[in-house]
Amino acid sequence: MSCNKSRQENQPKEPAKADATVKQNAEPQANKEYSCEYLLKELVFSGNLEALKKFRETAIRIENISGNKITIEVYAKEMSDRTGELRAVENTVAWLEFIPETRKLYDITADPESPVELNYDKTLFTRHSLTELCGMKTVGSLQRKTEISCKEITGEMASGQECILSSTTFEKAYKDLIDQRAVNDSKYLPKELPAKNTSVEISKSGLMNIDFTITADQVSIEMLYAGGTTDITFEKYGDKLKRTVMYNAD
Repeated sequence: MSCNKSRQENQPKEPAKADATVKQNAEPQANKEYSCEYLLKELVFSGNLEALKKFRETAIRIENISGNKITIEVYAKEMSDRTGELRAVENTVAWLEFIPETRKLYDITADPESPVELNYDKTLFTRHSLTELCGMKTVGSLQRKTEISCKEITGEMASGQECILSSTTFEKAYKDLIDQRAVNDSKYLPKELPAKNTSVEISKSGLMNIDFTITADQVSIEMLYAGGTTDITFEKYGDKLKRTVMYNAD
């Protein structure tokens, strides 16, 4: 027995099996292999979507990726026994649109024509490129993508945004303004830029009318409300265009 005990003590010890588990669990977040859907999931879950507060277990799926937006379905996973047998079911709880060009996230569940802008963690884009992960650079409509550089501007009783646009025209810049919902109540703007000075009567949602002033070097649009105006200007800026959107209160 003494000999057996001595041999057991001299045998090399097996390495602890828990080591591998610890290393796996300690893997830094930055080393994860991101996908388009995973990044969009983080983007949505970091936001203030009300549906996320109402359901215990939610997930997302990408419904569609087009040239200028990504449509996202948010659904809840629940257990149901409607058929007499308990099983997992999925119920859609929200529809979202993400506009990569402006990095804006909208809730379109109630009315796609009147989207609600959501907040989310924009620092995600300092670590990952959504357009690359989602393969949007290969989409045909993005092959001549308009580059855009924007800054916020403020004034007395006014606020807005000024953007420098390259590789574009007045017509395309106007269409992008509508498609990207870069201005409030963009749904009331005519789908095509008028060719001459025009006034359009609206009389909806507090918006009375929209006036267009067109020249060779500038397009000015005034959206007149009962309590102020939204002024949109496209003007030639060297070989580029400058787009200014100002919200002015009376």
